[in-house]
Amino acid sequence: MRRCLSLPLSVSLKKNNGSSTEGGNIEIETLKQKKLVNNSTSNSRSCFVCRRRARPRSRERERERERERERERERREEATTTTTTTTSQSKRSIIMTTQTDPLAKSVRGTNPQNMMEKITRDKVYAMTFWKEKCFAVSAETLVDLAVTDLTQIGGIYGGNNRATEFLCLTLKMLQIAPEREIVIEFIKNEDHKYARLLGAFYLRLVGSSAEVYRYLEPLLNDYRKVRRRVKSGGCELTTVDAFVDELLTKDFCCDIALPRLAKRFALEATGALEERKSLLEEEVGEGEDFETVIEKAVDEEMAKRRAMTMPGETVNVDGDEEKEEDAIAANKKRSLEDEGEKEEKKKAKKKKKGEGEEEGDGQDLEIAEANALRAKLGLKPLRG
Repeated sequence: MRRCLSLPLSVSLKKNNGSSTEGGNIEIETLKQKKLVNNSTSNSRSCFVCRRRARPRSRERERERERERERERERREEATTTTTTTTSQSKRSIIMTTQTDPLAKSVRGTNPQNMMEKITRDKVYAMTFWKEKCFAVSAETLVDLAVTDLTQIGGIYGGNNRATEFLCLTLKMLQIAPEREIVIEFIKNEDHKYARLLGAFYLRLVGSSAEVYRYLEPLLNDYRKVRRRVKSGGCELTTVDAFVDELLTKDFCCDIALPRLAKRFALEATGALEERKSLLEEEVGEGEDFETVIEKAVDEEMAKRRAMTMPGETVNVDGDEEKEEDAIAANKKRSLEDEGEKEEKKKAKKKKKGEGEEEGDGQDLEIAEANALRAKLGLKPLRG
């Protein structure tokens, strides 16, 4: 049995089986040799008693370590839960702001939001107006936003490519997909012109060709001025009828590709639309042809222009023959006087040119004589 370093030498000798001193001396020598050789590992080799004394301390240390590990795990779990909750909340908010209404009908076989390009949609989602005022908006609150906050029309503008409030509200209408009656009320509202244009633009994106012609053509008679945001960032003035004409005739409007429209004559041939009637036709009385009325108006205007004289004189509107003859005679006199003045001016110009030529010839003779004298004296000639 090996000697324990914690016990004295006498105790370790008594524990040995050999009681003689010789055996004890031999054992002491062997123990010294082993101590020199195994000095590094002697501390790790302990007796059973030392092991029993060291066990409770090591167990307590292990328990403390386990407790610390559990605390660290709890802290990590709390941090992960907080981050996951924040990320989940942000994801939910993003989904709620970008998700279409599940009850919304598809437009041309796709999601209504796909009528606007993804790039413009991302720009709209990044706007503060979208985050603050377009969150959890219904059809009723959308009317209030269109009436109060909408003060201009347009698409993308500025160096940062920002989206206008007009695009934000159109995208919100594509998400909500309001009923067609609400959209028609938007268009028929004459008090608020920007809300009217918002409904027209939404119907142009979503509605059929017959609906677009039926509800947008009456807006061509609205000549009110509106502000339009330009790409440079400023605003320009336009009219309601010009914007509606752009919706009906062009492929792009407000940086959005518009769906194609069927030709009007094709829809009239199929019976989907009636012939278009202008307001001028409504002003013409019954029993009169529109073309004949226009011809009469053109003839009257031409007669007025022919009878017009110089400013300060009367205009022949009634068509009296005497007044016409007097006006024609006065015009002839004035034309003759103008011709005489022109001829006198031409004669005066010719006289001036002749005098200038004679002066030029005299100068040339003087130069020639001076050059002859210089040649005799051996000098260089003058330049004309």
